[in-house]
Amino acid sequence: MKKIFACLLGLLGFAGCDEIGNEQVEYGSPYVEFSVKGTVTDGEKAIENVKIEATRTYPIIYSKPWKTLTTNAKGEFELSGQEGCSPLDTTIGIRLVANDPDGKYKNDTTEVFFFRNEFSGKKKKDDWFDGSAEKTVNITLKKKS
Repeated sequence: MKKIFACLLGLLGFAGCDEIGNEQVEYGSPYVEFSVKGTVTDGEKAIENVKIEATRTYPIIYSKPWKTLTTNAKGEFELSGQEGCSPLDTTIGIRLVANDPDGKYKNDTTEVFFFRNEFSGKKKKDDWFDGSAEKTVNITLKKKS
C-alpha cells in the first residue's frame, strides 16, 4: 500500500525530503515596502482631524478602504505598507480620499502610484526584499460654498 501512495505522490510532483545539492532551500516571495506622507491644508493653514481613506487601486482594485487615517494637529498623515512583486513589474496604486468630518470643506481625491524603478535600497540580510519608496502628497481642501 505504501508503494502505491509513493507512486501517486511522485506523479503529483511531491518528492522526498532529502537534501538535493548543497543549496539552502528558501520559501517566500519578493516584496517591496512603500510609504506616503503628506499634509492637508486649506491653502493656508493645516486642517486637523481630516479622515483619509486609502484604497488600493493597482495591481488589484479594491472597493473598500484598505486603511483609514486621521490628520494630526499639523494636518499631517502617514501611510505605509508592503506589496508582493515580480522581478519584472511592480506598480502600486493607492487612492486617497480626504473627508472633512466637520463638513466645512469639500472632499478631495488623490491618486498615488509607485513604479518599479522608484524602489531602491535592497537589504543585505533579506533576499526577498526588493527595495522601498516614499512619496509626499499635499492635499488642499476647498471650502464649501
